[in-house]
Amino acid sequence: MDLAGLDVTAWGVDPDDPQLSRPLADLPLKQPIVLSPQASAGEAIERMRDGHEGCVFVEDDSEGIVGVFTERDVTVRIAARGRDPKRTLLEDVMTRQPTALQKDDPLSWALHRMGVDGHRHIPILDDRRLIGFLSIRTVLRALLEA
Repeated sequence: MDLAGLDVTAWGVDPDDPQLSRPLADLPLKQPIVLSPQASAGEAIERMRDGHEGCVFVEDDSEGIVGVFTERDVTVRIAARGRDPKRTLLEDVMTRQPTALQKDDPLSWALHRMGVDGHRHIPILDDRRLIGFLSIRTVLRALLEA
């Protein structure tokens, strides 16, 4: 959904609020769980459960972030297809080339990408290096606490 015509004041957010222009690096970024494409989906699920997170980022040594594995991937690509998570590689069930933002991008851009692309988690990069991620909960907390 494109957020351009959305009445964000209904959420208690003023579209002219300077908080929306804050660089993403100024927000409390969450520390990501990172695994290789050759890790098993079972390991990713365990790490997500233990870390109370809804996703794992998949990183290749030469390419950087190549995918994200989310709770939705667990239900749609593993459970619904009867796959064994311990025998399934992340590279076979991850969402490839996830939307990523740079640390200097404004918060408004993160909100826009989350709305347009339907993401609840967005990796934040310093050039190509993953420095953290934003969840929709983190974004909403930042806006409401400001």
